[in-house]
Amino acid sequence: MKQIANIIKTSYWIQTLLNSYSLVFFSQSSVLALCLFSVTFFTPAVGLCGFFGVVLINVSAWFSGFNREEIKSGLFGFNALFLGMAMGYDYQFSLPFCILFMTAIFALLLLTVWLKGWLAIHKLPFLSIPFVITYWLISLSALQFSALSLDEKNVYVLNELVRQETSFFYGVVHSLDTCHWPSAIVIYFKTLSGIFFQNSVLGGVLIAFGLLYASRISFSLSVVGFLLAFLFYDIFGVDTNDLYYNLTGSNFIFLSIAIGCFFIIPNFYSYLTVALLTPILLILSLALGKLLGVFQLKAYSLSFSVLSTAFLFTLNQRWFHHYLQLVSIQYFSAETSIYKFLNSVQRFKNEHLYKVSLPFNGEWLVSQGYDGKITHLGDWSKALDFVIVDSKANTYREQVLLRDGFHLENFYCYAKEIVAPFEGYVYDIINTVEENDVGEVNTEHNWGNTIIINHLNGLFSQISHIKKDSIGVFLGQYVTRGTFLATCGNSGRSPEPHIHFQFQTIPLVGAKTLAYPISYFIERKGIDKFLRISEVPNEGAFISNVQVNELLMRSFALYPGVKWQFKNSQTGDLVIWEVFTDAYNRTYVYCFQSASTAYFVNDGVMLYFTDFEGDRQSLLFNFYLAAYRQVLGYYENITVNDQIPLIHFNNKGVQFLQDFVAPFYLFTKASFSSRFTYTDNPYAPQSIQIRAEIEAKVLGKTFKQRTYQMELNAGHLQRFIIHQKNKSVVYEAVELL
Repeated sequence: MKQIANIIKTSYWIQTLLNSYSLVFFSQSSVLALCLFSVTFFTPAVGLCGFFGVVLINVSAWFSGFNREEIKSGLFGFNALFLGMAMGYDYQFSLPFCILFMTAIFALLLLTVWLKGWLAIHKLPFLSIPFVITYWLISLSALQFSALSLDEKNVYVLNELVRQETSFFYGVVHSLDTCHWPSAIVIYFKTLSGIFFQNSVLGGVLIAFGLLYASRISFSLSVVGFLLAFLFYDIFGVDTNDLYYNLTGSNFIFLSIAIGCFFIIPNFYSYLTVALLTPILLILSLALGKLLGVFQLKAYSLSFSVLSTAFLFTLNQRWFHHYLQLVSIQYFSAETSIYKFLNSVQRFKNEHLYKVSLPFNGEWLVSQGYDGKITHLGDWSKALDFVIVDSKANTYREQVLLRDGFHLENFYCYAKEIVAPFEGYVYDIINTVEENDVGEVNTEHNWGNTIIINHLNGLFSQISHIKKDSIGVFLGQYVTRGTFLATCGNSGRSPEPHIHFQFQTIPLVGAKTLAYPISYFIERKGIDKFLRISEVPNEGAFISNVQVNELLMRSFALYPGVKWQFKNSQTGDLVIWEVFTDAYNRTYVYCFQSASTAYFVNDGVMLYFTDFEGDRQSLLFNFYLAAYRQVLGYYENITVNDQIPLIHFNNKGVQFLQDFVAPFYLFTKASFSSRFTYTDNPYAPQSIQIRAEIEAKVLGKTFKQRTYQMELNAGHLQRFIIHQKNKSVVYEAVELL
């Protein structure tokens, strides 16, 4: 156990170190971090000071009791990396330097924590501001330290070049400097290496490679940001070689990545914003350089930090978010952010709405829908009327009517139950209007007998034309979805029995209607049935609520504390899952073997997964795909369809190309479909089989596919089968000991 604990601690500190480097480019890629780490040591003094700066501030933050995950993310370390490199570049090693170095790092920690807390009030990042301010403090105070010496090799550059040209290491580091490339390319690579106080084309190539590996979008934006800076420098007659001195060019690259894809979901408008902000950044950078030069101070990356913070503050003041969407969950990957955002917009665009159901049981016909031509006009256009019809489209019993005449009791929907569409409090009841004879209407009491339910947060539902004296609830009563309210009648402006149903934002009878989708319902067309998710039923549609099935409910009952164990039928390997709830009340399945997490929602009608983190080769990932969206009602011929985030299911080569153009166009698509393939009894099943298919397409052509089979028996998932590339892997559920 002690060895395992030591390994975990070692892994933690290694990841903390790597993230401190990669976070410079708003990433947490280990490959990028290693590239950056190696480039810093092109000048050993710079590399060592940067390294020790990172280690010292992270250890200090850990012992000071700061958030362990924030330390691990590199949040404290990346500013220390800059400060360490800057001091290693400017000063010679000595005892006074070491004392000053440690003091500077401790001061940086205090300033970082203070700025972090202050800016967090406005939901703003501190970026590299702590590094710049701490560097100024050190530079100004060091002028008084006679025991502290500047590193002369950075003052007498030509002498140092002559001295080092015979060095093998120097030859390797600067091996690409003499390549006859276009000046823009050479300056781009030197600008990248200049971020780490180097002047090496090779260093820039290594950084560009690491950035490309970590994020195609970030890499492309680094090029865009640099080219824009190069263009504006040329237009205004500024020397473009200045871009790779004193981190000047880094401002444009950092701004491009930060605004183009890190803090904002990358799209056409984020790229356009970068272009619009670039000349502002140029003016700010040159102005700060001149202003601070009076005090012999360097601006470094201050202009980027100031402009980015100001711009994000401006975005936070908006009432409506058009064009530029702020990243709500930070994945430290532009690709992950955009793919999950686009998938969420498609899947969960109405997730913030209440999951309301139809106010009846069984199948009814929408006799008048939104914008109906009879009474659903003007302010009352977003309402629905429901009736029950037979195979001849009659709303009444034809044979009985011919014998007994037009009596209310002869209509199929008359006196049928009306149920609550969602939980809430009964706000108002009208139960004083007499029933109309068939063909007559009561325009004096237009809505007839009515119930209004307050669903809270400004949403009310109104159900009208209720049968007099059939109401089974009272004012102020709390009702849940499906609670009996009353029965269908023919009161008010109603020539024949039907249910009038609408949503509104105020509790007045007959208030202006509100368009509001039904969360789930089944629509029948002939003998075919279709699952509708978060839609408004169309006029003329035959619809019904989803009837949940007990076997499906029990089999997918993933409540916190539930444990599942599966055994690979071929290898005998065991996999154990457990359900947890995090601090944000998100429920998830955790796999102990792969350390993977699958987030999901079970709303009583549908089980659907919202996100996955971890090993994509794990059993949990395959289950995440297989049960990506599972309806909890048994319908033999219904197919459930959905879209998988491209980041989770795609060919690596295709994905690489897609990443570059993802902010503008998706030419690949990953889709999910699921259907029931077997049951022993369609009315009271004890055994059900489900087949799910995942496929990725490029320009409409399938290039990757995976099929799953889930077998449910005795109230649990008994067998899970993965079909891929002409082979099958079977997992059997086993009881936990």
